[in-house]
Amino acid sequence: MVLQQNAKVRVLGKARPGEKITLKSSWERKKHKVTASEGGRWEVFMQTPSAVANQTLTLKGDNEIIIRNILVGEVWLCSGQSNMEFPVAKNPATKWKTGMLNEAEEMKDADYPQIRLFHVEHQLSAGVEAEDCKGEWLVCTPENLKDFSAVGFVFGRRLYKELNMPVGLIQSTWGGTHAESWTRMNVMENNPLYADVMAEFAQKDVNKTPATLWNGMIAPLRGYTLKGTIWYQGESNSIRYEKYQEVFMNLINSWRTEWNQPDMPFYFVQIAPHYKQPAGIREAQLKTWQSNLDNIGMVVVTDAADSTDIHPRNKVVPGERLAAWALVKQYGKEMICSGPLYKSMEIANGKVTLTFDYAAGGLRTSGDEPVKGFFIAGADARFYPATALITGSTLVLSSPQVVSPVAVRYGYGTFFRTNLYNKEGFPAVPFRTDTFAADTYYRLFADSEMRRFPEAWQLDHGKRLFFGYAQGVGCCAMLRLWKQTGEKRYFDYVEKWADSLINEKGQIHLYAKETYNLDYINSGKVLFDLYRETHKEKYRLAMDDLIDQLKKQPRTADGGFWHKKIYNRQMWLDGLYMASPFMAQYGVEFNQPQWIDEAVRQFRLCHLHTYDAKTGLYHHAWNEDKSERWADPVTGHSPNFWGRSIGWWFMALVDALDYIPQNHSGYADMVSWINGLAEALPKYQDKNGLWYQVIDQPDREGNFPEASVTAQCMYAYAKAVNKGYIDAKYRAVAEKAFKGISDKLLVRNVDGTLTLTRCCQVGGLGGKPYRDGSFEYYIGEKMRDNDAKATGPFIMGCLELGK
Repeated sequence: MVLQQNAKVRVLGKARPGEKITLKSSWERKKHKVTASEGGRWEVFMQTPSAVANQTLTLKGDNEIIIRNILVGEVWLCSGQSNMEFPVAKNPATKWKTGMLNEAEEMKDADYPQIRLFHVEHQLSAGVEAEDCKGEWLVCTPENLKDFSAVGFVFGRRLYKELNMPVGLIQSTWGGTHAESWTRMNVMENNPLYADVMAEFAQKDVNKTPATLWNGMIAPLRGYTLKGTIWYQGESNSIRYEKYQEVFMNLINSWRTEWNQPDMPFYFVQIAPHYKQPAGIREAQLKTWQSNLDNIGMVVVTDAADSTDIHPRNKVVPGERLAAWALVKQYGKEMICSGPLYKSMEIANGKVTLTFDYAAGGLRTSGDEPVKGFFIAGADARFYPATALITGSTLVLSSPQVVSPVAVRYGYGTFFRTNLYNKEGFPAVPFRTDTFAADTYYRLFADSEMRRFPEAWQLDHGKRLFFGYAQGVGCCAMLRLWKQTGEKRYFDYVEKWADSLINEKGQIHLYAKETYNLDYINSGKVLFDLYRETHKEKYRLAMDDLIDQLKKQPRTADGGFWHKKIYNRQMWLDGLYMASPFMAQYGVEFNQPQWIDEAVRQFRLCHLHTYDAKTGLYHHAWNEDKSERWADPVTGHSPNFWGRSIGWWFMALVDALDYIPQNHSGYADMVSWINGLAEALPKYQDKNGLWYQVIDQPDREGNFPEASVTAQCMYAYAKAVNKGYIDAKYRAVAEKAFKGISDKLLVRNVDGTLTLTRCCQVGGLGGKPYRDGSFEYYIGEKMRDNDAKATGPFIMGCLELGK
């Protein structure tokens, strides 16, 4: 074992009630005598000397116990969740215990008889503070280290090498746990700060139950005199990051109180950049460091992160940097223990000059590359990448997109690439100077699209000026954003596109009416707002021209629109989204109710011909004469349920109802079809919240989650709930879809933009080469990022959810 040097250490034990115990140590002349209480408990305090090895402690009562090979030195507690628990060696039985980077090399430097390890076994105690815990002191050897904290080991090894004295490390960790689990109950009870956690985890996930790990794994150590604590935790609190600073500070203060060490050092690791870890959790940790607490310090590991692995294997970096804090603050070493920390900002002539603490020797980048990771914004709170120039220990920022900067951010996101250091090699601390409210996903993603595609015709990776239906989907989303935020730049983005496409006669560039392609109609939806706002008659003329197409659109025998002239006698679900909401709105805007009737008629016919009562889903298409190879010879149905086609249908229903009066004969039917889909679709939503390319076969080999159907259904569910078409309980389905997209399909880029992945580029039936509608056809279609058929619905869905 290791006892803390130069301290009054508490020695305690159990004995027969009334038993008289005598304690004699090799480092003290006097003996200590104590009598066990009625409960059989006893304790004494013994003064320890300066660091020394090979000590003994003899206890005599009814029997005699001699504890040999005691070390007196520096004792540190290593606590937190999985990144502190992460072991030196790989453990094949536990997936995330992959072993520290360069494990074999680290094991060559792991034999230290003067370092001792105590690993507290996992122990839960939900209601009562435990008196004891399981564990044993072991000598630091490669074998004994295998399951010990890698961060703790590196920290202790560095201390030993620098101090040349015994080091004791006590590990008390449990992966996936909240700070509240490690906090004493009397700190939390009756405190509104903890109300949500107390309610949520009172009856589940026992290791997350508030106070249960304090009770089981910290309270038994409370009397063991420490030099200080190192801590690596926060990942599990990221979902409530706005509370974490107060939660964390309460934990630190309460531990100090319970140890009766009011200035006990407490050093912690800031959460590494990771695609699931929001900037807010790192900011809460930074604010904790910058609070009024004494003897605390924070380690930054932005240069030792893994974008997809919450457990970065490089544990030397955090361990060494934790040791640097202790060496400077507790042991008086002359060295730097932090990277550059933002200090002040001056703005002049469109440029921002920053100064930093911990940068007296100057700033540098890794490999002398240009500085990465800085963004600046004006009063509109839109952040753009900044050019950064190092001038000694200051930094000058500018961006051509920001004429009058007011705010700076560095490394402020989930995962990011940064490269600013001080001369000692410590990375700069992520920060922001603003207090802007957290941006919404709908605004962030819309701005990302506008940065990727500066002209609206470029949406959906467009290569030419075109009145495409996919551009129409994206522009509909931009117009909704304009209405939500009042920011006219979204309107201007759309109007610039339409204005360049439509001449004064209302003629649409490259519009081939003679093809009777319903896809052309979709972009007409944006013209209503443009006409109303600008009063340009050409937009009204263009809408009339689209209506003229629909007047002459080829039809099935019972009146259903062919999807295109080339698709003989075929109704596609896609066509309902392309044309019916436009017809219904045209009927309302220009007092032509026959177009409302026509929109409803098309819904009735499509439902009649594509609905599958067994699954509650809709076939992609129906062929009236059953002449197509893909058509079922009896029903005329296409053979599979393509996810995006069902998404189009669902969106078409909720959008068209904006313009169909409640007393219309079709209104109730459309609401009932929406309810049918709302009931059916959750059966096919996977555990992550995603729907699949072939929607009814998520478990079939080769099938995959797809962004457009998930975004479309998210939007349709959320809007249907908001409009009162379906029960409010279905909002949870939309929320689950949003979380699935956010967690699994959305990428936060280093330039601050968002990317939506796994979007099906195109899907259809017939044509050349022939598309047979088979499962193999659908899963073989090309995928790409940021397809407007997915990004438009995602933005609109976020608007409906308030995300």
